[in-house]
Amino acid sequence: MHCFGTVAHPDGRTWQAEPGSSGLGTAGSGDVLSGAITGFAALGMEPERAAVWGGWTHARAGDRLTERVGIGFLARDLLPELTAVVHES
Repeated sequence: MHCFGTVAHPDGRTWQAEPGSSGLGTAGSGDVLSGAITGFAALGMEPERAAVWGGWTHARAGDRLTERVGIGFLARDLLPELTAVVHES
């Protein structure tokens, strides 16, 4: 499960990730997050690892956009940023 930067496994293990900028509070942003997690899982990652990586890339993409354009971007603006974040890490 991924909620507000915390990923929790049913066995009790948890991981904490920064939740990202407030610009991520835009309609559709959660769909982008879900897609990122699903994409990492489709690559064969364990579900909890996919959730951590998906959450981190989503938050970092939001931070990058906020730094560049400020608050007010659209969820579709996150997509190219996700790729850039993966390539920079």
